[in-house]
Amino acid sequence: MNTIHLRPYRPSDLNNIIQIFTEAVHQLGIKYYSPAQLSAWAPSEPDLQRWGDRLESMVVLVAEQGETIIGFIGYNGAGLVDLLFVHPAFTRLGIATILMQAVEQLAIADGVRELETKASMVARPFFESRGFVVIAEETVTIGGENLRRFAMGKTIEPTH
Repeated sequence: MNTIHLRPYRPSDLNNIIQIFTEAVHQLGIKYYSPAQLSAWAPSEPDLQRWGDRLESMVVLVAEQGETIIGFIGYNGAGLVDLLFVHPAFTRLGIATILMQAVEQLAIADGVRELETKASMVARPFFESRGFVVIAEETVTIGGENLRRFAMGKTIEPTH
């Protein structure tokens, strides 16, 4: 595998980010969610303004291989991990782990000791492998469809 490097999100990344999100949701989520749920979660015509505003409201790191964005993660600076997605062609290669480790280091530097996330059924095993525990099972309604997800949390400690 070629070297992966992380960098901050740029507004010019928006379309690539949305494409990764959409492909990951539809290709990886089919095992857990119905086609109608997937289409509500990742519609074929996304709201670009909403996406842009959301990404600009947090710290977003993108993982690149060469010049190609292959994954991304969002972090709000107060412990919420949001939008961890890797392109389906690059799953199970440690990309999500690299992104998560970077956010954990940012959180520690920010003085945060508790991380939380809202994990889909697809993402739950990954977060559990990183030490997150399920706090509550939730149902969220998106586009008229109910989707199951998990509120998860993890305590982090500075490394010495």
